[in-house]
Amino acid sequence: MSYIQGITDGHGTVAGAPARDYANIGKLDFMQLLVAQIQNQDPLSPMDNAEFTGQITQFTMLEEMQAQSAKLDENLLMAQAINNTAMLGLVGKNVTVEGNGLTLSGGEATETMIASQGPGRAVISVTDATGRVVRTYQEDVKSGLNSVTWDGKLADGALAPDGAYTISVQVLNGDAEVPFTTLMTGPVEGLRYVNNVAVVMVGGREFPVSDIYKVS
Repeated sequence: MSYIQGITDGHGTVAGAPARDYANIGKLDFMQLLVAQIQNQDPLSPMDNAEFTGQITQFTMLEEMQAQSAKLDENLLMAQAINNTAMLGLVGKNVTVEGNGLTLSGGEATETMIASQGPGRAVISVTDATGRVVRTYQEDVKSGLNSVTWDGKLADGALAPDGAYTISVQVLNGDAEVPFTTLMTGPVEGLRYVNNVAVVMVGGREFPVSDIYKVS
């Protein structure tokens, strides 16, 4: 024989309802707890007024902090949206980024720079699309940014044909090599966002906007 189990007053989750996250307490929850605390306090040792006031003050401060945090999140999202919109203005502009590519057009080469960690003598070799070195020249450089842009001429002094070229560089101070970074300049061909970070495309390569040395 089967028996119907007795019905009891439980506090479990209602079937089909999402479980309550008791880690987050709201104003109503706090007031209910406070009222229950007052109702069940010892009449011979009632709650101290200072303790009662302190609990209300602490909860009020917590609410204010949560409101400020939400406001800061909203401001951050707005600032990020404004910044992302401003980044669109980079499309079509020339930027200087790390790289060794250059383009020759009408006898004029795009700007090439060296970020040198010290003074020295830079030896620059220009290579065409076939891998042939068409010109080698030297420039004195100082610590910091230095323009070492190619004049577009071949070793015999004639103008090089238009097209894409690359450079290789060595910086020496006496017999010691000086650390440096080679920089190229080109138009921003496109822009996209990776994890909310703006990334520009220059010369077929992608660079975070934080890697841009100069905008011209």
